[in-house]
Amino acid sequence: MPLKLGAMRGPKSFEAAGELSDGCHHVLSCTREAYAYAVRHIRAGAERAGKDWQSLDIGDWVVFATGPDSAAAKDAARSMVGIYASSMPVEQLRRNGVDPTELKPITDAIAAGDLARGIELTTPEIAERLSIAGTPEECRDKIQREIAPAGVNHMICALTDRALVKAFTGRDLAEVADVNTQLRLIHDGIMPAFA
Repeated sequence: MPLKLGAMRGPKSFEAAGELSDGCHHVLSCTREAYAYAVRHIRAGAERAGKDWQSLDIGDWVVFATGPDSAAAKDAARSMVGIYASSMPVEQLRRNGVDPTELKPITDAIAAGDLARGIELTTPEIAERLSIAGTPEECRDKIQREIAPAGVNHMICALTDRALVKAFTGRDLAEVADVNTQLRLIHDGIMPAFA
């Protein structure tokens, strides 16, 4: 059974994954800089153990929303970004181009139980840096531009649909594509680019 480790902060966790496991699932990153850093350290650990780093399973777990309505998908992702980002270490935020002081009011609001305020404070720019959202074409282009070049070889898409957003935040985003629609759009509009 393959053993894969999750990592966020680095560098030791990434190096341990490369050295001791069959791969690494890097959580909540969406920039080439963040993935280049992770892969560089995964590779160092693998090479230290005499392994071919390219044989490792290097995955990206990301807040993800797609659909024909780009603005609706991006709003759905924005609804969840602050909740997930509140667990991110400072180093990881910086590698994704997010100033930790910019995120603090968001995480403070969420910690106080005011999800509506946390979402309100999550700017589209922060959401863009910490999620993949939009039309299938926009999502595909971001994966091709930011994630695949770093050496990531699979995506773990945390699908964000109307039901999830409503359950977590109480927001009802009627225009957001449901899970089945998003899965079909991923299959038809994104996966062929990486076959």
